[in-house]
Amino acid sequence: MQLTGARSKEVIAVGRLFRSADRNRQCAYWADRPQLNWGVRPTHGSRWGRLLITKIADIKPLLLEARDDPSAVLPRLRALAASESWQEREVASTAVVELAKRHPGVVLAAAAKWARARDANVRRAASEGLRGLVQRDPGGVRPILEALREDQDLYVKKSVANVLRNATRTQPEFVLHLCAEWARSPNPHTRWIIRDGLRKMKMLRPSEAARILASIAPSA
Repeated sequence: MQLTGARSKEVIAVGRLFRSADRNRQCAYWADRPQLNWGVRPTHGSRWGRLLITKIADIKPLLLEARDDPSAVLPRLRALAASESWQEREVASTAVVELAKRHPGVVLAAAAKWARARDANVRRAASEGLRGLVQRDPGGVRPILEALREDQDLYVKKSVANVLRNATRTQPEFVLHLCAEWARSPNPHTRWIIRDGLRKMKMLRPSEAARILASIAPSA
């Protein structure tokens, strides 16, 4: 149904009123929480009343700030990566991927520190934020992967394997060489990462992937 005339104007005016009230509520929320005031634009609420950051557009002002001062932004992304909300953790990882396009050295230095964190969510972000950079600078990424290759947390292991899969097409030699070296380790967590990380390689370079996987297969 299409509204016309005075009724249409009334609906538009009400819509503007609600949008204005929503903006005011958001501004008040962040003003009362200066420690969380990151220049974000949250969009959804949780059952505890905390507004969640659910997509990368919600932290666009933060990303713009990171172009000139990435070091000032990374601590806030680390806090977001430690969130109990999976949506916020994904936004943090995606933001690190974007930041690495302009400031790879800064991101690598931060990821090296995050990889030693007690919080598995932060360690996972150290890996997940490198899924783009590994395709351009696998050598720079390797120390972070080495620091995480024996991680016992499944969330972290899945991320490390995901980074290897992301590099499969663009850096196959790196992935094969790394996994071949890791296969010498008896560590079960490292071997889990190898198996999961070579899933794409089994289609791209089947014989080489098969040799590595055979070397870590359980003895009969």
